[in-house]
Parts: sequence; C-alpha cells; structure tokens
Amino acid sequence: MNQKLLVEGNDDLHVFFNIFVKHHVVKSFDVSDETGIDNLYKSLPVHLKTDISTLGVVVDADVDNDKKWRKLVSVFTKHGYSLPQSPEPTGTIVTKDNSPTIGIWIMPNNTDSGMLEDFVKYLVPCDDDLMPRVGDILDSIEADGLNKYKLIHRTKAEIHTWLAWQDAPGTPMGLAIKKTYLDANHDLCVHFVKWVNDLFN
Repeated sequence: MNQKLLVEGNDDLHVFFNIFVKHHVVKSFDVSDETGIDNLYKSLPVHLKTDISTLGVVVDADVDNDKKWRKLVSVFTKHGYSLPQSPEPTGTIVTKDNSPTIGIWIMPNNTDSGMLEDFVKYLVPCDDDLMPRVGDILDSIEADGLNKYKLIHRTKAEIHTWLAWQDAPGTPMGLAIKKTYLDANHDLCVHFVKWVNDLFN
C-alpha cells in the first residue's frame, strides 16, 4: 500500500486496530509502529521521499501540545508544506501539489496535553463507577508519597488500574475495546475515525 499511518508504539497500533474494526474502517493504508517518537521524527523525511501518496502521523502531546506541534511543523516545513498555526481540533490534513497528503493527530484530542492513555480514558463509559474509585486511591497513594509513577504518567496508572478491575483483569487497552469495556462510540473516538477516513479514504 502507498498510504501509511505512523504511530509511536505497539499500544497505539493495537488500540487503533480495534477502533478501526469497530468502525468498519476500510484498510487502504498500513499502520507502522515506529518504536518511539525519536524514530518517528527520523522516519518522516524518509517516508516523504518515497512514492507514498498519503502519510498520517499520530503522536502524544505529552506535557506540551504546542511544543509537539511546533516540532512537527518544523519537519514538514522543510519539505515545503504550509501548516496552520495550531492543530485542527478534529485532526489536521494538509495537501501539497505533487507531494503526499499529510495528516496529523496529536493525542489525546489535538488541544490538550496528554497521551494515548488520556484518549483511552475518554472511552471509559460515562456511567462507570470504578474510575472515580481509582482516582480516590491514587490521590491517597500520592498524598502519602507512595506512588512509584511520575505524576505526568498518572493517567497511565489510572487506566491500567481500572483495567485490572475488569472481568478479565489486566486486559490490554486494545483488547478492552474489542471486549467493549471501553466505549468506541465516544465522540472523541468518532472524530478520530472521521479524520482517518477523510485522510485515507
């Protein structure tokens, strides 16, 4: 296939695969695990020089959505692309004559800081009673200084604790979508799927 979606890691790959299955996304593109953000950045110029027609990129905002956006803008600007000042809230798509169409989605929602787990947290059903308990327990652990995780990774701790309390404890995030522990029909997920469909199909 001459269309690619680049992702940071294996978790992204499996989460997106199960979302695509749920939403019957036509697989007209390959999903490539670039094994880390640094490798993803390094691979962009290489992909842009191939005969690829469409290149999608999904990265985590981490602690600074604007910084991540500026980094991507600097990479694509060197290849003649003109990107907006800030990412489109529903995902960015940019075309350029005689060049691949590019798409950018910054996790979780193109606006806020965060990562894949923050996106997945949106998919926890709105009537769920366990996630507030998870929050209470993590608050207590942090107040006592017992947390081993960094506070910037709190959402990771929340999601994986919540998954540990499901019918099949410890189910990976992607499989949790298949098992419908997570709601793939949440508006954010629907917007993500629309961006994918608009970009590739």
